[in-house]
Amino acid sequence: MQVYVVFDAHRATAGITSSVPILSSLIFGFGWDTTLRILRAMAQNNELFTTRMRKATRKIHSVSDALVNAKFAISLRDEAVWGGGLFVFYHIFEFLEGAKERLNIPDYNKLFTHKILYRKHAFEEDLTHYLGPDWSSIPKSAALENYLEHLQNLERENPKLLMAYVYHLYLGLLSGGQILSKKRKMFGDGSNKENEYCDKVTDFNGFDINQLKNDFKTAMNEIADKMSEVEKEQFIEESNQVFLMNNLIVNSVGGQSKVLYNLLYKTTAVLLLFVGVVVAYKMHK
Repeated sequence: MQVYVVFDAHRATAGITSSVPILSSLIFGFGWDTTLRILRAMAQNNELFTTRMRKATRKIHSVSDALVNAKFAISLRDEAVWGGGLFVFYHIFEFLEGAKERLNIPDYNKLFTHKILYRKHAFEEDLTHYLGPDWSSIPKSAALENYLEHLQNLERENPKLLMAYVYHLYLGLLSGGQILSKKRKMFGDGSNKENEYCDKVTDFNGFDINQLKNDFKTAMNEIADKMSEVEKEQFIEESNQVFLMNNLIVNSVGGQSKVLYNLLYKTTAVLLLFVGVVVAYKMHK
């Protein structure tokens, strides 16, 4: 029988964390490729599921972040565009919170670690402010209709996978949503600071955001501890789908051309004014 000695340097190559004993491992009867797979599996078993998900969705998540920033950062001065973004995500959050009541699955319920996480009414208040009292009559885009249809199919066929949407969307609201809210306050038009509206959907009434995120991640990891490896892989696969679907509805939000036109118009006006002053100065010099 062959004996393969796996040294610490090889352990590093395999991606093993410091939780693996420092002493060199003895793997009996296996080749090097098999040894690496064993060591990687050992490392994976010691890795939090939320960390594993973050790594597995890193690429599509980066694309999503870039799209959201490009789509909304350029539209910070246009309330209708901001409202359009809230409109598409309202329907997703509304579905997920409604599914919690319809399904009454213990693990699904567990993800809602605090009542403050419920966002449906906060969305509705913001939408009334930005889009007017008749916002609910606005037609849904094809991308949003497809998203909702996908969620409905999951609720019928594999409702536990809806937790992937709950996890990533609510965590996103506690993370990137907070950043976007601060950008709006910082770079908004600032024309009426005294009566400035405070977005409700990103306001958690003074709760410690970091604590909310930590509690949320802890609940997700506890749920994952009861999953089989197949279920974890399905969950991660659906997590990538979350970001893909988000990208499609974000891309469906219109109005950016109007914002760009306004910015270009203002920039041109300032430039023409400057040129006029320079010409007048030279003529009267």
